[in-house]
Amino acid sequence: MVVAALLFFLGWLIGRSFSVIVITVTSSVVMFAAMTIFMSVYGLDLLHMLIMLGYLTAHQAGYLLGAYLHGYPESDRGR
Repeated sequence: MVVAALLFFLGWLIGRSFSVIVITVTSSVVMFAAMTIFMSVYGLDLLHMLIMLGYLTAHQAGYLLGAYLHGYPESDRGR
């Protein structure tokens, strides 16, 4: 839970400051790190895959909240 909260906060900070490219790279790093740790310590099973998906969801939800609250510029096409 603490790791997910930290990832949410990190995603929120990224959402307030950076673009989508940065969240893509950091999500890849989070996934690679979680998979490496889980595979080396516990082995690969469904529970740890779901935990990794929860970490990614927290990270990306924080990004979406940060981008929304910061007022991420939208495209003006079609207006």
